[in-house]
Amino acid sequence: MGQIYRHDIMRVHFTVDMEGMAGMAHEDQADMKGLDFPRMRELLTNEVQAAVEGAKEGGAKEIVICDAHDTGRNLILEKLDEDVIVIEGTAYNLGMMAGISEDFDAAFQIGYHSMRDTHAGTIGHTYSYNFAELQLNGIKVGESGLSAAIAGHFGVPVVLVSGDLHAVKEAQKLIENVVGVPTKEGLGVYGVKSLTPKRACDEIRKGAKEAMGKVGSVRPFELAKPVKMEVAFIRTVMAQYAAQLPLVERTGNKSVAYEAKDMVDAFSVFEVMAMVADSSGREGYL
Repeated sequence: MGQIYRHDIMRVHFTVDMEGMAGMAHEDQADMKGLDFPRMRELLTNEVQAAVEGAKEGGAKEIVICDAHDTGRNLILEKLDEDVIVIEGTAYNLGMMAGISEDFDAAFQIGYHSMRDTHAGTIGHTYSYNFAELQLNGIKVGESGLSAAIAGHFGVPVVLVSGDLHAVKEAQKLIENVVGVPTKEGLGVYGVKSLTPKRACDEIRKGAKEAMGKVGSVRPFELAKPVKMEVAFIRTVMAQYAAQLPLVERTGNKSVAYEAKDMVDAFSVFEVMAMVADSSGREGYL
């Protein structure tokens, strides 16, 4: 479907994850095959719709939503405003930031969680459970920072982050004046202190409207080029195979590095590393 952009209206890109939403305390709840998944996807859709309403109240005229959790088939589209565009599935470029481009004025992160090994960060991980750590130009980032860096490549600022308080704090360290809406506070890997779904939606709606007022004053999280990407895996065999990718350097028993021409290049290689890690990890426990 082609998109014809006008240059006199406000456009917002949403990236939507699931583990950071209100009420979620265990990855089983985010599993499509889990008993709790139908309820959680409905609650997540409500959070996204609340963000849509707040963005529109703040002046947004076009909204593109990337369903970014797991296989990208989580949102209930018929419960969203009919004029939004939703990107679903996994066969797309830029992963959780699919659809982003220079044509957007701002980006929202909804349902985001903390990075791996965050103290009290619930279900904390970085893109997949195979990554122990990700650094970009020496800055340790989780999914919030990774997504913000991709948006920054296109000159688009992240103005709103909702989800686990620990994820919000991660974003606030990287992006000055970003609006944070904590919908819960992680109390452990599998424990949360959460707002009720209705309260979470109310707060997201207000935060989204406030964030639209920040467009133009929040700077994009843009990394200097070239981008040095350093990746640590949870198993030795994953680094062993990842180091066979062209221009990827083995830097340690479980770590590799890659110098990318820009953030899109870095993410492309990172995503291939994720596939390599998933495949090699099936060989054994090491």
